[in-house]
Amino acid sequence: MTETLKGVCLCGQVEYEATDPEAMGFCHCTRCQRWTGSSLAGVVVDKRNFRFTKGGDLVQRYESEFAPRHFCRNCGSSLYDDIGGGKYFVAAGLMRELQLEPSFHLQVAYKAGWETIGDAAPQFAENPPA
Repeated sequence: MTETLKGVCLCGQVEYEATDPEAMGFCHCTRCQRWTGSSLAGVVVDKRNFRFTKGGDLVQRYESEFAPRHFCRNCGSSLYDDIGGGKYFVAAGLMRELQLEPSFHLQVAYKAGWETIGDAAPQFAENPPA
């Protein structure tokens, strides 16, 4: 059965659908902390299974030497990272109906000192082994 998750940014001007999510997890790197104000909870989705249903023209891309990040230029909501390999890491907090449980924690070596991980999902100091 195909699962479709729907998300919407803070101002409601950008909406999207993510079909057949592969996993949900957390990235604790300092870049995600700076982008979102904390660790980023995200859903891994094949980019062919992601589409904007409203406000695609409001999506802005921020380029760095790491994953390109996309956000709503109106309200600043973090939308997704292009993590390569044809995959997106879509911000989980924008999907109110999300029922997935976390299945990984990445970049744990860089998590904020005040943050406590409270689930049993596997933790990787940086990235999981290839």
